[in-house]
Amino acid sequence: MTEIFFDQIFTKDNFIYWYIGLIIIALFNVITGLTNFFWLKKLPKNKINSNYSLLSILVPARNEEDVLETTIESILNQEYLNFELLILNDNSTDNTKNIITKYEKKYSNVRLIEGDKLPKGWLGKNWACHQLSKKAKGDYLLFMDADTKIDKRILADTLNVLHKDNSDLLSLVPNRETILIADNAMKKIISWFIVCWLPMKLALTLNMPFLSATFGQFMLFKKQSFISIGGFESIKDNPVDDFQLGRNIKRKKLKWNLYDGERRISTRTYNNNKDFVSGYSKNIFPAVGYSISIFLSIFTILLSFVLFSTLPIILYLIGMEQNNEFIILSITLFTLLVLSWSIVTYRFHYSLSTPLSFPLLISLVILLAARSFSDNLLFNSTWKDRKYKTPKNKLKI
Repeated sequence: MTEIFFDQIFTKDNFIYWYIGLIIIALFNVITGLTNFFWLKKLPKNKINSNYSLLSILVPARNEEDVLETTIESILNQEYLNFELLILNDNSTDNTKNIITKYEKKYSNVRLIEGDKLPKGWLGKNWACHQLSKKAKGDYLLFMDADTKIDKRILADTLNVLHKDNSDLLSLVPNRETILIADNAMKKIISWFIVCWLPMKLALTLNMPFLSATFGQFMLFKKQSFISIGGFESIKDNPVDDFQLGRNIKRKKLKWNLYDGERRISTRTYNNNKDFVSGYSKNIFPAVGYSISIFLSIFTILLSFVLFSTLPIILYLIGMEQNNEFIILSITLFTLLVLSWSIVTYRFHYSLSTPLSFPLLISLVILLAARSFSDNLLFNSTWKDRKYKTPKNKLKI
């Protein structure tokens, strides 16, 4: 009975249909990547307008002594001056508090906020950002990570764009400064997903929450819009706060916007492989809304991209006879995937070896995704010495 079942599933026709499906998806990636040259725009530079209301810059910091000063200096160096900088010390055990205190004494628009004890049901960063939002006096709220450096015109230019586009949330794609080989690979994978999987024209015009990508390194809100979606309290136990806030903006039929800030904003990522694995394991499965079916669908597509595009090589290595139709289909799929990765390589100035190394790059995200899936199903994730448990009611079929 089992043999009959497998004989019916693994037929030549089924393989061809699967190949055709993968080729269609890969063609979509190429078309999306090409159209995003026009629709994923670089942040424009404009004249500085000093007439906007107060901007509150909100930075949560937990054991960030190595990077915090660089972040603060880049903020204080802004050409736009009508802002307050609130930094929350989230129970740090290093020199973070002293660094904030030093700047608070020197600058009247810098404030240290001491974080309260983490309540039950909240994740650490979300609780820190919630406290910051309650202390903010500005009509605009800019949430930034403690390891993010911005150029001196960012505030002026993003406020101009926010008003010009009448956006409720504006986010920037940052440059990721990496020191780990695996992290550098993930940097390229994230770029591929943004450029070749997110059709920006549709994302900007349709109120579909899943058609969005928001980056926590830079989230600029109109304060009233932020309040209207429930702020961080509405996502208090969600580890992908940035993605979820962007989706909530679209769910409320408010205007979400994303610009390429790769040359104007940079973020330090992971310092060691343990944090690298923990960070992505914590986030990948929640990024698809804890949906098992969506996760498995994407996982299967990515795995199939690797296996089916390299099938002739695999069959040759194990000494199996090759079918000419499969060879043609594999070459077609491989070529389309190389093209989509070439678009990303050209746009972000990656090494010329990147397009041909896509099987290794995708294999890395497959491994991290599997780890994320298992960690979340076992309700056991850890980040910055805090354990996170996935609420059972969040899991979806």
